[in-house]
Amino acid sequence: MLTFDEFWPKLKAEFSKAPSRKSGVHVLTIPKWSQFRGPMHGEFTLVYRGGDTIWCDTASTDSWRSGVSAAEFRKVYEAWEDYRANRKKRTHIVHELGVQNATWIIPILKSYEHLMVSPANAASGKRR
Repeated sequence: MLTFDEFWPKLKAEFSKAPSRKSGVHVLTIPKWSQFRGPMHGEFTLVYRGGDTIWCDTASTDSWRSGVSAAEFRKVYEAWEDYRANRKKRTHIVHELGVQNATWIIPILKSYEHLMVSPANAASGKRR
């Protein structure tokens, strides 16, 4: 698995490929997902304007969660292998790591999980 510092630029590059309704504002739709439930009904909208912060909609409140930061993504990313292997639960991410935006970060990481593997390891089927 790549380090977060290797993964993060790749993720931002993917966000930057998304359609742009307004110059520099990229909009993506992410399917909801959790390790416990798997694919869930619905999706949410992610807005990327460059930099190290994204915005996600909160359908339950008809508002936007601003400032989902790279620092929070890093915390979840560093626990990702344990989360995916069921060694750590979402409660660990939310309560012990203090990640307030896990509802968005977890499905985003799942959607872009293929970017976590280095190209050489992906070809051989190995993880770093």
